[in-house]
Amino acid sequence: MELALAPTLAAQAPVPTRPNRATQRSVPAFLNKLYSMVADHSTDDLIRWSDDGDSFFVPSADRFGKELLPRFFKHSNFGSFVRQLNMYGFHKVPHLQQGVLKRDQSEEADVLEFSNPHFMRGQPDLLCMIKPTGGSSSHAAASLNIATLLSDLAAIRKHQTAISADLKDLQARNHALWQEAVQSREKHKKQEETINKILRFLAGVFG
Repeated sequence: MELALAPTLAAQAPVPTRPNRATQRSVPAFLNKLYSMVADHSTDDLIRWSDDGDSFFVPSADRFGKELLPRFFKHSNFGSFVRQLNMYGFHKVPHLQQGVLKRDQSEEADVLEFSNPHFMRGQPDLLCMIKPTGGSSSHAAASLNIATLLSDLAAIRKHQTAISADLKDLQARNHALWQEAVQSREKHKKQEETINKILRFLAGVFG
């Protein structure tokens, strides 16, 4: 009896419709809100899971932006919502009709489908594996590199200022030494002239 009941109980287990509290704390708010939006059956006409549960549909971008986005976010801009999806690695799923790639004449008039390998129905704990793609991290790295570069430039300028001050001090000292050398040379010359005069005088007296 126990073996027969096990699969029945498992089949009746409810599918999670939102991340648990531990997952919510470690997952960006955008992903938590997105999962709650998709899992809410009362809004299936605006956003819903695909049959396989590995992607989600937005039947009307216009209605979605006007009716649902403002409930979860402080805007109704569908383009901004898509940019957020792209930032977290979601991709638009192309649709095929009769073996020919479908070209959307009006994106808002067609059903849009988005997917991410870690965004799955009934598996909200996978959300913690969704990370921002290279765009934002590259921007952060670039900002960090610029800040480091500016800091290095400031240090170089400070070092150059110190070197300039040392050079000026050295020039001043060299100038003072040069003046002392000139004065010593003049003094030595005068002393030699005085000695020569004395020698000539003595030679005249005793010669």
